[in-house]
Amino acid sequence: MKSNLENKRKLKVVWLCHFANEEMKAYFKVKHINEFAPWISLSLQLFEGVDDVELHVVSPNVYTNTDAYLEKNGIHYHFYAPSPSIFNNRLFRRIYSFLNMAALGEFNWIKRKVSRTIRNIHPDIVHLHGAENAYQYSSGILPLIDEYPILTTIQGFIRNSIDNDRITKVRKAIEAKIIKNSQHFAIRKSDEMKAITEEMHPGADLYYHNYPVGKPRRTKENIGAFEPIDFIFFARVCKEKGIEDLLIAFSEVKKSIPNANLTVVGGVSDNYQDHLIKICKSCGILDSVKFEGFLPTQNDIYNLAYKAKVCVLPTYHDILPGTVLESMFLKLPVIAYGVGGLPHLNEANITIELVEVRNTKVLANRMEELYNDSAYRLELAERAYTHVNLTFDNNIVVRDIISAYRKVLAHKIF
Repeated sequence: MKSNLENKRKLKVVWLCHFANEEMKAYFKVKHINEFAPWISLSLQLFEGVDDVELHVVSPNVYTNTDAYLEKNGIHYHFYAPSPSIFNNRLFRRIYSFLNMAALGEFNWIKRKVSRTIRNIHPDIVHLHGAENAYQYSSGILPLIDEYPILTTIQGFIRNSIDNDRITKVRKAIEAKIIKNSQHFAIRKSDEMKAITEEMHPGADLYYHNYPVGKPRRTKENIGAFEPIDFIFFARVCKEKGIEDLLIAFSEVKKSIPNANLTVVGGVSDNYQDHLIKICKSCGILDSVKFEGFLPTQNDIYNLAYKAKVCVLPTYHDILPGTVLESMFLKLPVIAYGVGGLPHLNEANITIELVEVRNTKVLANRMEELYNDSAYRLELAERAYTHVNLTFDNNIVVRDIISAYRKVLAHKIF
């Protein structure tokens, strides 16, 4: 019998992922959902014009918690309810969440919903985008590992998380199980990502592809001129992203630059923001730090970042943070901890300033140096802009992903 590829019909691909964007919020007529995973939305846009792939997206319906199907621009979207309908009762949802019942069941609801949906599609290959998000989708791949060829793109590792609550423990266990029992993995250029994947699964087959990067509509032309924001942080606001280190470093900067200011952009829980405010008060910097919260769109973030002198992201662990790459495209100078794939950005030339993890004293020194030297900020920004445009070309993302599919299918034993 001839294979699907020999018959020259479209390759039927399932993406198992999660995302939220303005387009889907409008479709489901909701406003209270924050955007997340923009790289998935950007990837979907790139695949809209691909003729030789029939793409089915299986994703949790974070908008209305119902099952839904739609076809848009040639892509089939299969949304499933990530929680039983009784979760629509706010009181029950709070009790269920408080007791961590989903984690106790190792997300069996997700496993059933996802496996049933994908079996009905019966794809040639399943592309799992991230093994770390067991609570919404990745756990659903476990019943299917022996049924379909699977490519798992590593987005990051929950195992690196400093959190150790019950849900995080279960997420770590499921991530490890997925990686141990799968064979094919896509990674980006990162020694850390490669080393961890091979440590968790010796003999794994590795492929390479980048995710597309959001590009601002304009680049900074105001370096050294009117930049009312001195330092900006835009990412998920949590300890792992280094926000507490940044506040401590900023308090040191204030000793030599009394008028310096910091803007923090990103979603944050009320409890954690209260904790950060206490840190600001104890460091005497509360009047100089502005918490903008979550901004609705990437363009809103870019417009604010355009007004800043320096982006600071002292994340404890990451691969290639979108915050850094987007800043490079914006011509916004970056200071970050030298983790994950970030040192690769400086292989040929210094494009971002890197600091040893948790070294808040050196972090503060770098912040002061960039603040005081607009000529160097301009030089650094130009080098970063040149490098990121040469290295992160969204036009080759589709080519690399489809190439990985065909290599995985060449090993097909099902």
